[in-house]
Amino acid sequence: LTILKKQFGTEWLNEISAASLQFSIQCLDNAFKSFFKGQSHPRFKSKKNLKQSYTIPNSRIKIENRRLCIGKFWTRGIKIKLHRTVVGQVRRCTISKTSTGKYFVSILSLQDYEPKAKTGIQIGIDLGLKDFVTLSDGVKYQNPRYLSIYQEQLSKAQRQLAKKKIVSNRYNKQKLKVAKIYEKVKNSRADFLHKLSTQITNEHDTICVESLNVSGMMKREKSRKKKLAKHIADASWSSFLNFLGYKSDWNDRKLVKIDRWFPSSKTCFECGNVNQNLSLSDRIWTCKNGHVLNRDANAAKNILREGLKSLSPGT
Repeated sequence: LTILKKQFGTEWLNEISAASLQFSIQCLDNAFKSFFKGQSHPRFKSKKNLKQSYTIPNSRIKIENRRLCIGKFWTRGIKIKLHRTVVGQVRRCTISKTSTGKYFVSILSLQDYEPKAKTGIQIGIDLGLKDFVTLSDGVKYQNPRYLSIYQEQLSKAQRQLAKKKIVSNRYNKQKLKVAKIYEKVKNSRADFLHKLSTQITNEHDTICVESLNVSGMMKREKSRKKKLAKHIADASWSSFLNFLGYKSDWNDRKLVKIDRWFPSSKTCFECGNVNQNLSLSDRIWTCKNGHVLNRDANAAKNILREGLKSLSPGT
């Protein structure tokens, strides 16, 4: 750390505590270790980025009278709005600044967690664009399409931004307006995904989903010059599946991912007939044996059955 200060200068390295700088070096070391294992490449973070953050280890963290005492603010502390009571042993906290100029503190604490009670209910989930989630028991949750809701307001703000002179006060003010709209879309989407994933994991013991290649689907639709890729990105299926994954682990649930090539929509749940001519616009279809099927509900039932097969012994 001393060598780095001598090499790059101490003017800005002395702005924060040495413990935070040491933690950053540890994160860099972990990032390179992950890279050499074949995982993601380390990403450079500049001081000029609108989003900034730094982490303080547990040795210099204290919360008293709604004030956060950390590092060089240990005596007076920083006044905060405490959203919830911190329970357990505090390990570290991360102070972050968003692109809209808001500051947040994320506190990581170690505590004993009690999983939710068992329900004995098994469910299959089919993800879609019109109905975001269709469950195998027939329950549907509509896709809120938050980006479409704010699209007109966002387009207007972006047009005004394009007319401003870059690196000017008016440009910076308009850039902040655009960032606030994007932040509203992001927060609204995250709120919906968290509430829905929490509800599903609380009410079901076994959750069966498709293993989707979302990035591949978006690239394919972009090559076709269709707006479907935009709607897929707005739906944020990957984030939803990620939420289901770690919340299932927390509550001792089973999240089963079936093969992405399994024809869940084209297979009749009643007789097993596969309709190879089924198109995306066919929401209701009839198989050769006369069974009238709802595309999404039928897919959710097939996903549940296929997922339970993988859990059965000898399969």
